[in-house]
Amino acid sequence: METFQQGKYGSWALITGATSGIGRELARQLAANHMHIVAVGRRQARLDELAIELKAQFGVTVLSVPADLRDPLAIQAIVSSTEGLDIGLVILNAGAELTGSFVHADETAHLQLVQLNAVAPMQLAHYYGGRLAARGRGGLMFVSSLFAYQGVPYVAHYAATKAYLLSLGEALHVELKPYGVDVLVLSPGLTNTEMTANMALDFSKLPLIPQQPQQVAVAGLQALGKKATVVSGFLNKVMAWENRLLPRSTPVSLLGFLLKRALKGEIRSEGRVA
Repeated sequence: METFQQGKYGSWALITGATSGIGRELARQLAANHMHIVAVGRRQARLDELAIELKAQFGVTVLSVPADLRDPLAIQAIVSSTEGLDIGLVILNAGAELTGSFVHADETAHLQLVQLNAVAPMQLAHYYGGRLAARGRGGLMFVSSLFAYQGVPYVAHYAATKAYLLSLGEALHVELKPYGVDVLVLSPGLTNTEMTANMALDFSKLPLIPQQPQQVAVAGLQALGKKATVVSGFLNKVMAWENRLLPRSTPVSLLGFLLKRALKGEIRSEGRVA
C-alpha cells in the first residue's frame, strides 16, 4: 500500500462514516500508511476518540468534521472544512439500513435513507470528483453492499439505494479514468459492525458468513486502481454474480423467503445508521 503514502492519492483522505465499522478500519489502515484523515461522522465523541487514536499510533493529522449526512446542509459544512486541503482520496462509506415492510415505514424515514445513502454520496462525488479530475490524479471509493446486485425484499429501499451507488460508481470508473482518477465500488456482504448488530434480523438463519471490517477494508484498498468493483469474500462473490446465470427473479424470490424467515418480530420497519 505504498501508493497511499505518496503519489497518486497524496497525503489526505476523506472518509464519511469514519467513526465505526468499515469506515473506522479504513481510517486506521490509511493512517498506518501515513495518510492524514478527514473523518466525517455524526458523533463528536467518537470523532475525538478516533483522532486521539490515529495521532497516537501513527502520528498523522486528523481533521474531525461532525456532520449528519441525512441533513442536506451537511454537504456544505464538509466542503467548507476541507477547502484548503489537497484531498487525493475520498471514501463515501456512511450509510443506514431500513429493515422490514416498505409500506409500513414512515415516509420521512425513506426520505432520510435516500438522502444519506444516495443523494449525499452523489453530491460529494460530484464535488470531490471534480476536484480530483482537476488535480489530475486521485481515488474515489463508494461503499455499497452485496444487496446492491438484486432487489431484496424486506430491505427493499436499502438495497435500491446501494444499487444506485453501484451503478454510479461503475459509470464514473470509466468517465474519470482519462483524468487519472481511480473509482471503485466496494460491496461488502454481512460484516460485524454496529449497524448489522442492531438490525432486526437473525443472521444465523441466512446463508451468509460474516466478515470483519478489517477484511473488507483490505479488499477495498487492494482493489482501488485495479478494478471498477469488488465484492469482499468468496461466497459473497458467488452470490453477487449468480444473476448472470439465473433469471433476476430467482434470487429476489429466494432472498425474500430467507429474509422473511430471519426477521425478528412483526414485519415492520426499523432503521439503523452506520
